[in-house]
Amino acid sequence: PTGAGKTEVAMMTVLRQIEQCVDANGGLDVSELKIVYVAPMKALATEVTEKFGKRLGRLGVNVKELTGDTQLSRRDISETQMLVVTPEKWDVISRKTSDAALTAQVKLLIIDEIHLLNEERGAVIEAIV
Repeated sequence: PTGAGKTEVAMMTVLRQIEQCVDANGGLDVSELKIVYVAPMKALATEVTEKFGKRLGRLGVNVKELTGDTQLSRRDISETQMLVVTPEKWDVISRKTSDAALTAQVKLLIIDEIHLLNEERGAVIEAIV
């Protein structure tokens, strides 16, 4: 349900993943950090990008939106630690053999609104799972 704290739970999971990338000197090794957050709609992807970007930016974590309406170069994607995508965009990326290296780098995949599996767009969510 709305307001139940699902986004905060996702944030705690992201922070746990970030913690695993802290080096011996206490610095963050972002080269090993790739997180994908799948938001069901572009509007929510934008909102999540802003919210997580503001909070994680202080840690040096780069958060970018990658949807049908946005474009990122391969360099932008490689320099981004957290991608916020729509199910359709992640479906395309994860199936392309030219993007296999990106898919292999993902350490954490968060799927927001997974209960939409039974809805019209549920087949795409099911395919990416």
